[in-house]
Amino acid sequence: MQTNNPLLEQLRDIQLPDPVGWWPLAFSWWILLFSIIAIITGAIWYYLDLRRRNIYRRSALQQIDEIMQKTDMSDNVKISAINAVLKRVALTAYGRLITASLHDQAWLDFLSETASYIPQPDHLQDVLNFAYKPSSEDKIDFTQSNLSPNRALEIWRDYAKKWIKGHHQ
Repeated sequence: MQTNNPLLEQLRDIQLPDPVGWWPLAFSWWILLFSIIAIITGAIWYYLDLRRRNIYRRSALQQIDEIMQKTDMSDNVKISAINAVLKRVALTAYGRLITASLHDQAWLDFLSETASYIPQPDHLQDVLNFAYKPSSEDKIDFTQSNLSPNRALEIWRDYAKKWIKGHHQ
């Protein structure tokens, strides 16, 4: 299309400036980048520290699983062995002064206090007493508590695992 106006013919297309580049970053971007790196580093450090502090829990849970897999042990010996693992965890977490002298009902009360949100099963004292009966007396009268030796072992194992996972310091 031809125009008769010579001034219009002298017009050229508009030249846009080069786009603004990402580099160098503005100060606010540096702050954002530093904050993200700090948060990620802190989260990794927290995770590794938590894993390091809970090694004793993982070890105890593994020991309980090993005890349960042994076929040459009677149920009362297994309950006693799981109680020993539980006692070692308590010694590690709360110290010798507090836990070394605990036994019977005081031991069960301590377990209840240190993991108050984990309900203790009924007849837990009977289960714990079963651990210290001679193996020849495996047929203990559980009629009042409706427990068999196998069920007693299962209750103690489940409670011990829950306590190990959930006790607070």
